[in-house]
Amino acid sequence: MRSTYEVRTPENVTFEFELGGITSRAIAWALDMIIVAVLLFVCVFFAGLLSIAAGGFAQALMFIGAFVLMWWFTAITEWWMGGQTLGKKVMGLRTIQSSGLRITFVQAVTRNLVRIVDLLPAFYLVGGLSALVDSRTRRLGDMAAGTIVIRERRSPLPNRIVPQNKRYNTFIADPFVAHAARRITPPEREAMIKLALRREALPLATRHSLFTRLARHLEARLSVPRPPYFSEEKYVLNLTAVVLSSSPPTKNDAKGTLR
Repeated sequence: MRSTYEVRTPENVTFEFELGGITSRAIAWALDMIIVAVLLFVCVFFAGLLSIAAGGFAQALMFIGAFVLMWWFTAITEWWMGGQTLGKKVMGLRTIQSSGLRITFVQAVTRNLVRIVDLLPAFYLVGGLSALVDSRTRRLGDMAAGTIVIRERRSPLPNRIVPQNKRYNTFIADPFVAHAARRITPPEREAMIKLALRREALPLATRHSLFTRLARHLEARLSVPRPPYFSEEKYVLNLTAVVLSSSPPTKNDAKGTLR
């Protein structure tokens, strides 16, 4: 059954997205472990070559490299890739804060260090049971770090989201706007995209209400004033164009719904 999670902002804007399933998360973890195993093999191989000339120094480097790969590789990649490891990227998953924001370095490290408890006594039993009984499918590492894992979906083409005739180049090309748009979170980005795609099918009153709420939320949070010649809808659409131009849609993106 599809499980969802909602985040409500102080501006009374609600974002909804799908939680990652236990099976897909297990496969993502297995893929990450295969990558770590391959890197460990490469590390041991080069340490063996280096030991001919360096002896014990090469062995010390090998142990350091193995420690980094085993305990820091997934944490660093998850933080660096905005909540994704290579395995999560393949499976279309992403880790975010429970508030909907991008995870911090401390959170990435915390959830990965607590993994040693989730793995007990074997085969991820503690973590699997925790995810089964928790309403947000969180393992203990997620609870300790304040994170959740969400499922992503394919993004539509940019021109379908924001047609060229809806774009205002002076606004889109403004460096201040581009810089502020980098702070837009995955659920905000997806709410913008989904509302832009659905706007023609919405009743006018609902369409105006949704664009007004989202525009006010973004204007307040990003400190990007709405130009006087912009309606709330044009403001959201052009911010969406900025986000798409500065960060092209990937194969998968967080699934969000504006309410």
